Amino acid sequence: MDEIEYLRTRLDSLIKARGTNPRAVSVAISKNPSYIRQIIVGKGGMPSASTLTDIAGQLETTVDYLLGKADSINQPASEVAFLPVPSVDPQRDVRGIPVMATGYCDDLIFDIVGNGGIEIERMQLEVDHVVRLIERPAALRDARDAYAIYFHGSSMEPRFFQGEFGIVDPRRPPSPGDFVVVQLNDGNSSDVITVLVKRLVKINASWVELEQYNPAAVFRVPRQQVTRLQRIYFPHELLS
Repeated sequence: MDEIEYLRTRLDSLIKARGTNPRAVSVAISKNPSYIRQIIVGKGGMPSASTLTDIAGQLETTVDYLLGKADSINQPASEVAFLPVPSVDPQRDVRGIPVMATGYCDDLIFDIVGNGGIEIERMQLEVDHVVRLIERPAALRDARDAYAIYFHGSSMEPRFFQGEFGIVDPRRPPSPGDFVVVQLNDGNSSDVITVLVKRLVKINASWVELEQYNPAAVFRVPRQQVTRLQRIYFPHELLS
């Protein structure tokens, strides 16, 4: 077998042996929930070196084992395993700010203002899965429901780059010009199904108008699809 065949076979067996599932592993490494499943069934290519390291850490093994270069499933004593942060209630925990798990989702189509539709980059937000805690800035000492998310994709570069994170304080209502996390539902209930990270342009009773940078577009989201609209802090605001 070649490396990708070993990877598919050993991923499948290891995930079952660890008592987890492909979706949980995908989310834990901040990927699309179907990422690992796509690899296992032969629809996904070879992950990058850093992603392979994340997968191996999550499954408590080595990259060499996943790729068929080693027969031992166990990590050597010198290799540090990934230790997931236990579930944290943001309302009660005061030690730090939880970073919620995020991942890729397929694009959604929205209407560009005055010019048809466009596919808009969106993210998965796992509000019940905390991947780590970051130090709580003094400015957010009393913001018990503050949280942070990692950014995915390139739609907001150069303001936000993939792999960076932003801190959100739900207590502060956003204003036009602010960068926001838009938690969307399917229009039939308030359950959040996905999120957008964009710049707020306008808001009224019927729609929320947002801007993205790549490709440059201003588009509108029906107000009934917006469960929450939350402001992302600028770094300098956290230094006060």
